[in-house]
Amino acid sequence: MAVSFTPTVVSNPAGAQGSYPLELTVGHEGMIADLQAYVSRSYYNQSGVAIPFGSLVATDNDPVGNDPFAVLLAPSGTGVVGLAIDSLTFEGVGGSSSYTPNPTNIIGDGSLRVGYPNGQALNVVSKGVVWVYSTAAIALGDAVRFFGVDHSATVTGAYVGRFTKTAVAGKTFAMTGGVRWLSETSAAGLVLLEIDLPGITFTADV
Repeated sequence: MAVSFTPTVVSNPAGAQGSYPLELTVGHEGMIADLQAYVSRSYYNQSGVAIPFGSLVATDNDPVGNDPFAVLLAPSGTGVVGLAIDSLTFEGVGGSSSYTPNPTNIIGDGSLRVGYPNGQALNVVSKGVVWVYSTAAIALGDAVRFFGVDHSATVTGAYVGRFTKTAVAGKTFAMTGGVRWLSETSAAGLVLLEIDLPGITFTADV
């Protein structure tokens, strides 16, 4: 549940706002939708930038310079380990037991999304149901694809790690086996995605 605080006009400048409407939202990007059965593992963001919630991540395989559990936004179907989730159970780093606050968790692509700052441990779901953002309307049974290359200049919200059903040559990867949509949307927006790695096959759209 999300609470939306809407400003109201008061007649006395010294008065206080007394109306706080509640806005019940279905979910938000990167939120786990089903707690009955899921697999979550801890990884480390050593990519140099914040990793947004709800995005696919892959191993940042640099044996010399990186932690063996380092991850980055998935640029292809190679080494994908799951979805970065907003589980509200973050792990502290650098001797801190608290999550690093804004603005270091704002994604630097102009989207105003939030996620895990660089240097932060993050939770990644490899099996479960998660709210993700699709740039296209989704119906049950549609193809599942993700953007490995930014396409936001052409399609609104088509950032690396986000999802669609539509193939874009050189930018999207088809996901088959172990993945399916569990809800529908009439336009771009949040939709339920079920994943079960390593049963997913990734194929570049060319």
